[in-house]
Amino acid sequence: MDNERVAVIVSHPAHLLTVAGMLLRWRPHLLIVYRAVVGAGAGQEEAVRAALEPLGVANRLTSFAISETESFDRALAGDFAFHTNIGTRVGDWLRAIRPSMVLGDAYEAYNFHHDVTRLLLDNALRGGFGRTIANYEFPLSCRIDRPGAAVRYGAFPFGVSRPLRLSADELVVKRELIAAVSRVDPFVADVASLFANPGVERYRMVPADRNYTIPPPGLARYYDERGRVVTNEGLYPRAITFNEHFVPLVRTLGMSPAAKAA
Repeated sequence: MDNERVAVIVSHPAHLLTVAGMLLRWRPHLLIVYRAVVGAGAGQEEAVRAALEPLGVANRLTSFAISETESFDRALAGDFAFHTNIGTRVGDWLRAIRPSMVLGDAYEAYNFHHDVTRLLLDNALRGGFGRTIANYEFPLSCRIDRPGAAVRYGAFPFGVSRPLRLSADELVVKRELIAAVSRVDPFVADVASLFANPGVERYRMVPADRNYTIPPPGLARYYDERGRVVTNEGLYPRAITFNEHFVPLVRTLGMSPAAKAA
């Protein structure tokens, strides 16, 4: 990657910690799409930005600070123009940065915003840049579609991927970053230990013919499962589902197989 101009696009700030080795080694331009305004993720962006400051990459970080709450509300209302406009902003950012390689959240059917960010990125890369931009994804969390399977963190359970193996010094810095954010963010503190091998950061090429109207092969529709839990517990009156809210956005963007063929 020595001669690459790299960009990293994530839905949530803490995702940058999972690829801290890439940040250290490749010094990419960074984009965070969403901001939590309530709940466990509130204040996370500020904590991550402060942790990255000593590394000299915080000045390469752009945040759209789009409210997760508003995003959910717009999706539930069927307002697909809201997310289409976010995709336009992603494309504009890419044109300004002019990367030759971009990495982002993987498509895992685990979290609506993770998947939307991946979808918007892939759609933006179709927008005519006059050159090829290598498109990669890195794993966050997923569940194999098998009864009783546990959620897996930081791993691709299927397929081929590339490993970035951190040096001892890089791993020390990564652990320090995670510890710094964990001290002020209980969610990061809880999840960090679930990433089994922080010394290896995996990534893989995104297939151009991926079908976003179905979950990735072998993976469960986890945000459907989570949605049933939160509605049954009375936490929310309605929940985001794969078929009702994600697939219509795929079709609106012309990213379904039928639309691509046309």
